[in-house]
Amino acid sequence: MQHVVSQLITKKEELQGELKYSKQRIKDLEEFIRGVDTSIALFDPEYNVKSIKTKRYSPKQQYFQKGESHTMILDTLRNSDKPLSTSEIAISILKLKDMDIEDKSLRINVQKTLSTTLKKQVSSNLIRETHTDSMNNKYWEIVA
Repeated sequence: MQHVVSQLITKKEELQGELKYSKQRIKDLEEFIRGVDTSIALFDPEYNVKSIKTKRYSPKQQYFQKGESHTMILDTLRNSDKPLSTSEIAISILKLKDMDIEDKSLRINVQKTLSTTLKKQVSSNLIRETHTDSMNNKYWEIVA
């Protein structure tokens, strides 16, 4: 029982730290926005900054270092004796990076990232699409 309490205390400490960081981040962003408003007023004192719409924010997740997906795709295809689907390539790379292959959202996002890289590799004549199956899965191989 004491072990559970200890873990809960640790979790609370982590959450409090994250909350403190997030509150400071909010203060920093509000200060930055006020600075931008002031700058707009310098260039156009008549501009109504309250009319500026808020854009939807969606943080970008970076799964690969620069060039890493490119290399990992080529290595995965080189090590295969048959063409692989985009999904098979994604699962193989998730395993190599020790990422959770059961996380469907992660798999889909990584697969989208890899699809972009695959298209670039096709245009560079490094790989080619061999076929598309009945489920609309594309299969890839190294250009010989």
